[in-house]
Amino acid sequence: MNRYAPHVYVIPEDDRDRQIADGFVLHHQVKDARIQVVPPAGGWSKVLKTFQDEYIPRLRDYPDAHVVMLIDFDDQVGKRKREFDQEIPANFKTRVFVVGSKYEPETLKKALNISFEEIGKSLANDCGAGTVEYWDHAQLQHNDAERQRLVQTVMPFVF
Repeated sequence: MNRYAPHVYVIPEDDRDRQIADGFVLHHQVKDARIQVVPPAGGWSKVLKTFQDEYIPRLRDYPDAHVVMLIDFDDQVGKRKREFDQEIPANFKTRVFVVGSKYEPETLKKALNISFEEIGKSLANDCGAGTVEYWDHAQLQHNDAERQRLVQTVMPFVF
């Protein structure tokens, strides 16, 4: 990945979130050289710690870098969003995104009856097609504002 061109780092909470992110990257319209899915952090609080320790410096050093933190909201959407928002420096808020399932990926997988990877591909398909069929699912609706920001910010160089 060229750090001097617009790019995105995805920090998944766990392996299930990583599979969703990988599915997104595997979509045929996605420019996979612009997205790097890093190893799972091992919990939502570790996602935040990884962001603080490793990715704030990268955002500082590379103005075209973006970060997506892919977490499970564990049915605490408002609380978790506030916690993450407080830890994202103001000057990076336009380049950092927090998205994930309302409960956990298994709940979403059961509801959609498709694999984690297929969930990711379906979400990417929605982004590429300008639709919200999958993003509008009850487990993902709370991401709407972040999804819109992501589409406006990263779509031009990811698709």
